Amino acid sequence: MIPVTCPHCGHVFEIKRDTVVIAQMDHAARSRLDDGSYFMHQCQNCKSMFYLYYPFLYRDPKKKFNLVLTEQKSIDNLSEDEQVVLCHSVSQFLLAFKIYDQCLDPKMVLVKKKQLEKKLNRSVKFDYFDLKNHCLWFEDKAVSLTEKECKEILIL
Repeated sequence: MIPVTCPHCGHVFEIKRDTVVIAQMDHAARSRLDDGSYFMHQCQNCKSMFYLYYPFLYRDPKKKFNLVLTEQKSIDNLSEDEQVVLCHSVSQFLLAFKIYDQCLDPKMVLVKKKQLEKKLNRSVKFDYFDLKNHCLWFEDKAVSLTEKECKEILIL
């Protein structure tokens, strides 16, 4: 059980949640991570929606990455042949999930994200890489990629 305090009304409760998910074993969790709803919770007291923050490991052995939601600066005892990405907030975790699940270069995605945010003067959420149309989608905005960028963004 994980102790939780509603950030809106202060209601304290405990909730049972998985702290480890392996990609190929839990397709429902993978789907909820993709749509951003995995960490969402509605307070039973005030009915406000908020993200639950608790230590969590998402492991994808096929794509060779581990995403860890934690306050720690490092994690031991994970497979050395798989990339480990530490995330310190739910929003970081969900962004990292979208990037690594699509086997994309995180630096390229983040550069394009920052360029679009500067142009729009607001933050945007990354959705997906569209290989057919050579672009990255951020909410309802597409950012075109050159042929070279399309080849470089995929890390297989």
